[in-house]
Amino acid sequence: MTRVAVLTYHSIDRTGSVLSVSPEEFRSHVEAIARSGREVVAPSRLASSLTGSPPVRDGAFALTFDDGYAGVAEHAAPILEAHGFPYALFLVTSRVGLSNDWPSQPSWVPRAPLLGWDALAALTAKGAEIGAHTRDHADLTLLPETGIRDQLESSAGEIRRRLGIDPRLFAYPGGRSSPAIRGAAASLFSASFSTRHARMTEADDRSDLPRVETFYFRDPRRFGRLFSASLDLRLAARRGLRAAGRVSRRGRTLRWSA
Repeated sequence: MTRVAVLTYHSIDRTGSVLSVSPEEFRSHVEAIARSGREVVAPSRLASSLTGSPPVRDGAFALTFDDGYAGVAEHAAPILEAHGFPYALFLVTSRVGLSNDWPSQPSWVPRAPLLGWDALAALTAKGAEIGAHTRDHADLTLLPETGIRDQLESSAGEIRRRLGIDPRLFAYPGGRSSPAIRGAAASLFSASFSTRHARMTEADDRSDLPRVETFYFRDPRRFGRLFSASLDLRLAARRGLRAAGRVSRRGRTLRWSA
């Protein structure tokens, strides 16, 4: 069975936030993947069969960045470009060029700048894939059907208008969705990503693809566990902890949105 670890990053900075990976840690991640010889596939490749031509190799990686933080262009993009690794950015379109201070943002999350449209256009020209992450980082499960469609369609339309590309990818804010929401996303996007902590397989619904949250692996020694034969058992155990609400850092329960 082919399994792909779709890695979730947010900000690349030194704040130590649960939404952050430091530039040094990120470099170590990329270099570890490069040394391993594992395949890195474009997130858009996951929209079609993994057994298609050319087939995706078992143990492959894909790289995604939620929210569109400015640190991605400064710290992550040059490293990825140097290694020839593709990646995708998911944008909160009403906040492009501003900050991550959307209404649902917890007060304890450090405020940080987001990339502007000119910077995004430059990244796109170098091969970055651009996906939508709603207009306002809304919890779609709290909205009526018309509100859901508006968040999806307006964010895709703004990307189309500003960058001249048709976004094929989407990420659910906080990973939260429902069958109806996934159906709406499937009508607009080729692949949509959740925050379910698992590796993707061919059997996964393309409107509900799992990802691996790098917060749990940001230390370089822990990142090495992503190459372990027991990785899927580790991820299953972590999913259980998250579901039970027992995931903690330094003794504090984590409650955060992606």
